[in-house]
Amino acid sequence: MTAPSPTPSQARAGRRILRRFRGLQAHLQPDEELLGSRPVIWSSQQHGRVACDVILTNRRLLGYYQVRFPRPRLFLEAIPLTEITAITLRMPQSRALLYELLISFGEGSVLLRAPQRTIDYLYDTLRHLSEGSRQESGPVAAEQEPSPIRAASSQQEPSCGQSPHFARRQLAGTAERSPTAIAAIFACGLILEIIAVYLWLTTGSLATSLPPFGAGLLAVLTAILVYRQR
Repeated sequence: MTAPSPTPSQARAGRRILRRFRGLQAHLQPDEELLGSRPVIWSSQQHGRVACDVILTNRRLLGYYQVRFPRPRLFLEAIPLTEITAITLRMPQSRALLYELLISFGEGSVLLRAPQRTIDYLYDTLRHLSEGSRQESGPVAAEQEPSPIRAASSQQEPSCGQSPHFARRQLAGTAERSPTAIAAIFACGLILEIIAVYLWLTTGSLATSLPPFGAGLLAVLTAILVYRQR
C-alpha cells in the first residue's frame, strides 16, 4: 500500500507537523511527505505501551515522541505502508472507552488506542490510501503482458504491495471497568498532569509540556466517564 501525492491541504498539515515536532525531519526518508498526526496510546511487542503521537506519511506509519528535559528521550517505531496486511477497528461496548485499531504487518502487530474520532480518522485515511494506490496500480498491471516466469514467481513469493484487509469488530466486555483499573487510569492521569505542569514551570516550553498534559487529561476524563457508567 502506497500513498498518492499529497494535496495542498496535506502539504500545509505536513508543515505544521514539522513545526510541532522539531526533531522529526531528521528521521524522515527522502521524498517522504507528512499527511497527519494524532495522539494515541501505542502498544507493541518491542516497546510495550507508550503514550505518543501517531504520524502518517505517504510511506510509513510512525509512532513518535521526543523530549529534551529532564533528559533527552526519543521514541520512534515505523511501519512501512507496503508491509501492512490487515487493519481492524475494534469498537468497545461503551462509547466512554477508548477505541482500538489493530494494525498487522509482516513482523507482528501494533495496537493503537484513542478516542473514537482519532481511530475513525486513522482507519478512514488508511483505507483511502489503500484504495487510491490500488486504482493507480490497476492500469499499470493491466498493461503488463503475462509471463509464465512472473506468474510462477508470484505464486511462490507473497506480494508486498497487496492491499491490506480492513474490518470492524465489536469488543467484548473487558477488565477496564473494574474499580482497580479505573483508579489506576485516574492516578496515572494525575501523575502525567503534574509532570506536565513541572515541565512547563521549569522549561517554559509548551511543545514539551503539552503531550503529557494531553495524555493525562485524556486518562482522567476516561476514568471519570467509565466510573459514571458503572
